[in-house]
This record gives sequence, structure tokens and C-alpha cells, in this order.
Amino acid sequence: MLFSRPSKSVGIDIGSHSVKAVQMSKSGGRFRIDQVGYSVVDRNQVNVDPVAAQASAVREALRAIPTAQSLLVGALPAQTVVIRYPRLPDMPSNEIDQAVQNEAGQNIPYDLEEVWLDWALLDTVSEGEKKLLKILLVAAKHEQIESRVQIAQSAEIEYSILGVDSLALADAAECCDFLGAEESVALVNLGASSTSIHFTKDGISNFIRDVSWGARDLVQAISKARRCEYAEAEQALINSRDEESAVPFNAPSPAEEKPAPAKTPKGGSLLDPLEDELGSLGDIGSAGAAPSIGQKSDQEKSLNEILAQPMARLVAEIRRSFDYYEQQLYEHHVERIILSGGIAHLPIVKNTLVEELGLEHIEVANPASSALHLGPSHAVAKLVDHPAQFMVALGLAARGMADL
Repeated sequence: MLFSRPSKSVGIDIGSHSVKAVQMSKSGGRFRIDQVGYSVVDRNQVNVDPVAAQASAVREALRAIPTAQSLLVGALPAQTVVIRYPRLPDMPSNEIDQAVQNEAGQNIPYDLEEVWLDWALLDTVSEGEKKLLKILLVAAKHEQIESRVQIAQSAEIEYSILGVDSLALADAAECCDFLGAEESVALVNLGASSTSIHFTKDGISNFIRDVSWGARDLVQAISKARRCEYAEAEQALINSRDEESAVPFNAPSPAEEKPAPAKTPKGGSLLDPLEDELGSLGDIGSAGAAPSIGQKSDQEKSLNEILAQPMARLVAEIRRSFDYYEQQLYEHHVERIILSGGIAHLPIVKNTLVEELGLEHIEVANPASSALHLGPSHAVAKLVDHPAQFMVALGLAARGMADL
């Protein structure tokens, strides 16, 4: 029996809200997006059987994509893995693997028998007269990998490669030619329950931080203020794209909200989680308190006013990530932000970040406007309509193409 080598790859991004899939091939020396798939994860089924819920969404997203002759690439959520950037003395290539294993023993907060390790040589850098190897080191616990594989098995598919969603952002940006030489860029992916901030320098992955903030924070704020069901609040957020009122809110003053520059953890690596990383930044006002005379009730507030508090949290998390990256890691100031994810296209997101971060070069990722070829309009319609939502899936597909 003859087996032909795959000529295409399919990137499958399984989020807590939806599943996105991108099938990619190569045409005329350039990547081509042949087809895309999309399906929302059933929230009610998630509460009963999360594996079945996500597997069902995977099957639906892949329903119109022929996968028989494709390399399937999945991803682990970044918050479930450990990512480090150790620098090793220059050495022969055949000695790097053992050196990385030794370094992992010092930097990975798990027993190495409990994790699967992978690494890549990113760059060779100079520090004074020393020549150092910059390594990307990834560690994932076996149970996290097994949980992802279980979803794939339930969906009756088999991964050829399993990557990390936040790392896929850099692959997508490179594939779309979004990254410039000698430029510091922050790739910010706004998910449903978490946000990934991936810093790149000169087109190379440089630092990643994931924070517990997502579109769900905005939906829940609307649901609470307007006393409506989650689905209704979600639709109100979606509709905000077309509202003329979607302008920057009057956020708390920098003196009140701007966190102090992050401190280096005592006795730890600069890449250890920041102190109080998952802690609350404090509430703006008292939840549930009766409005004072002259104040609006929650029901009377505009959508921007309702979203002010969760947006302030996002701004603060991004700002402190920038402070840590630029001041504690002594890196070049970030020159540009590229937004991706399901809510990246909402005007209030970009407008607020421009206003509060003082950074003019903030753009929404649009693979459809890049140098990539696109398949038939009906096959890629979802990507054309919501391009920023498919960046992780696109990066995973590009990762697969690199192996073909």
C-alpha cells in the first residue's frame, strides 16, 4: 500500500469559547489559505462534559476541511506550559541538548520526569566578549498533553504536531510578514478567558506572559450591569463594534491605576511569574453599592461606562507587562502592538489601549490583507470577516508547513 506525503497542514486552535481551523498549502512559493473552519463550543455542554463539548466543536470546525492528506497541528494553552529563554555559553551543536536538559533542571518548577521538554535555538547573541546561545525552552506536564490528545481522540483526529498557542502567534506574524527587522513588537492575543502577551524582537520570540483576563470579563460586566443573561450580554458586546459610542473611556488617573514596575523575584529567574500576577488590581467603586445622589445606576450607564473597570484591568496588566519587559529585562521599548483574538476588532479595545498606553502604533491583525494567497471566497469567508480571530490557527498551520 502506497502512502503519499502530506502536502497541506491544518492548524486547530481549541479555545474555551470556540474552535478555529485553518488549512494551508504552498502555491508559487507562497503560503495559501485554502479553507477555514469555525465552531462555537456549547457552554451548556461544557458544564456537563467539557471534553465532549470541545470535541464536538472540533468536528464541526473541520467538517468542510478535507484532512486526509494534511498534517494536523494542535496547541496547548500557554497558561498550562512553562516557557523559558535561557542563555547558554557557545558550544558545539551536539552538546546543546544535554546543556538544555541541565538548564531545565534548574528552571522548570516540576520534576523533569513529569514533563515533556522541547527546545529550539533562537539566536546567537553577544554579551561583552562572550558569545551566548539564546534558547527557547518549553515544558508541558504529561497530564496537560494527555488532556489535549483526549479531545482529539474524541473528535476522531490525530495530531502530528502539538505546539503552544502563544508561540503560534509569532509563527503567524512571521508568515504574514507582520514583523520588521530590528523592531520590538508585542503580539497581544485576547482570548475568552486569558490574554497572551508575546514580545518579539527583530522577528524572534523574546518573552511571553499570560494573564487571567479575557473577553469573558467584558461580557460578565455587561451581564451584571444590565441584569441580563450571558448570551444577551455577549451579543451586546459584539454589537458594540457598530456603536458610535465605542470611544475610549475615562480611565482612572495613572496615579491611581498604574502599577509599580515589576520586581525581580528574590532568588529566582527574571522569567519566573511576576509577584501577585494573578491578584486583583482593586475594584473601581464598590460592587453592588447603591449609587450616590447624581450618580447613574448600572442600568443607566452606557456600554463604555460599564466596560471601564474590566478595560482598566486589561490596560494595567499590559502596562505592567511592558514595564517588566522593558525595565527588568532591559529590553528595547515596544514600538508596536498587534492585536488578535475574538474581540480585537472592537473599537473600544484599540482606542482604549492607544489612549492609555500612549502608543500610536496599535493595529488589528489581518491575515487576509497580507501577502498570503487566499482560497475561494466561500472557503475563507470566516477569516475574511473576522481575520484577527484566526491568528493562532494560522500560526499552527504555518508550523506544520515548516515540517513538510
